[in-house]
Amino acid sequence: MSHESLNVERLAGRYGFLERTGLLPLPSKDGITIVVELSRLECATVCLPLLLLHSGTAVRIIAVSMTPDFPTEVLARQLSPEEPVILLPYVKDEYMPNQALVHIETTFAVLLEDSIMVSPGWLSELMWASFDDPSVRVVAPRSSTERGAGKKRLHFGTHLELAAHVSYSLGRHQGEWREVEVLTGSCLLFTKELIHRIGGFDASLQARYLMIADWCLRARQSGAKLALSDAVYVHAIHSLDKYLRTKDESKQSDGWQIYSKKWALEDIQQNSQDNEAHLVPPSESFNSPQSFIPLGKALLASPLVTAIVYLDEARDCDELKQQWVVAQEQQSYKNIRWIWIRDTLVDAASELPINESDVVITVRGEDAWLQALKNASVLYESEIILYLSTSILYEKRYIERVVKAITQGSADLIVSLSTEMEEAGVHLLAGGDSAVTLPLERVAYRGGIVPGVISRRKSTSGQLQLYPKASLIIGYIGDLSDSKGARP
Repeated sequence: MSHESLNVERLAGRYGFLERTGLLPLPSKDGITIVVELSRLECATVCLPLLLLHSGTAVRIIAVSMTPDFPTEVLARQLSPEEPVILLPYVKDEYMPNQALVHIETTFAVLLEDSIMVSPGWLSELMWASFDDPSVRVVAPRSSTERGAGKKRLHFGTHLELAAHVSYSLGRHQGEWREVEVLTGSCLLFTKELIHRIGGFDASLQARYLMIADWCLRARQSGAKLALSDAVYVHAIHSLDKYLRTKDESKQSDGWQIYSKKWALEDIQQNSQDNEAHLVPPSESFNSPQSFIPLGKALLASPLVTAIVYLDEARDCDELKQQWVVAQEQQSYKNIRWIWIRDTLVDAASELPINESDVVITVRGEDAWLQALKNASVLYESEIILYLSTSILYEKRYIERVVKAITQGSADLIVSLSTEMEEAGVHLLAGGDSAVTLPLERVAYRGGIVPGVISRRKSTSGQLQLYPKASLIIGYIGDLSDSKGARP
């Protein structure tokens, strides 16, 4: 199939599938998680910005420290709270990529080393194979770290030269891929479903390429296909295998002995396994089932968030149901307890699709409404409390970014700046009496504190404001939401 010419009929089928399933634009309807293995700061500082720049907006990066001496705090200072990067520090006696796999919530995920340089279009192109053939669960680009058909060693003077080469390659081979028996390289795209089926990587194999090869063979045993993209090339500055091999050559040798025994390859010499075929077992040993490799523990503890949603205008029950579903489904962050507060004569709580842990409060009159907003935060012992308005269509990572800003920063209270506020300048938030006022629908704060006084804005009857306590440290993050796009 991969060698056939791409005709109009096949392209039409691809785009038809994407439109029907809501996957346009790529990379994925629910985003994509990229696990980055951190081993060298000098590589990470170059390649991580390229990864953020060329992977699209619907990505979440989990960067894991592969060595105990990796300077995570230095890298953290170079990242802003708005960037979708979570740093996972090194844990002794744990294989860190397996720790990150626990937290994959998206349909697709990528594992790659911090020395991989990517260019425009790399991620969406990798996903074509899975769309063409749903049984393809693992896809890799060409690189110098692949073995066999995927190996491609090139040299570039600048990133612009790399981007020009990839653009040319995409133009000639766009959408082309081939099925392979094993993959070994520094970049791998796979599905969440496959992780749950076969588990994580076998750290006893020591060498990274052996762990990847073993994982791919287990994937094939489960019925998954492996694909190599002929159109995509990623540039490896250095190989993690080469870096670790210089530290402990004996462990690399031990890893090969374990791998060869596991897959009945004892007759093959270690110095002969550069070829892809030398990593593939004979059919009789391939049919012997391998054990599930448990994933790591969930180290990324998700703080409990109380989301207080207030309706600032009357809505009928059908509209309320629609708002409820949209508010809950659109957020990527999941550890949330929802509280809805509504000023109404009708108690519609029994008609809403709420969870047992969520609350709907109906009150009559503005004073009771404001009092309920003030007191609602005590219903749960949450680490973070935030207010949401039904008049704003928040972007899907809004709560996730707020949680990151509060947990990784020193601010007591976080404000998400709207485009209008950013254009006017933060100083215009000050009221006529020189007191700072904040739009309530963009406020979040640490649990256990009193944020200030809530009141209705004098300039409009439809919005609320917060007068924060003077002792609080206020932080600001950029806004990615569609503040002008009200919900229906």
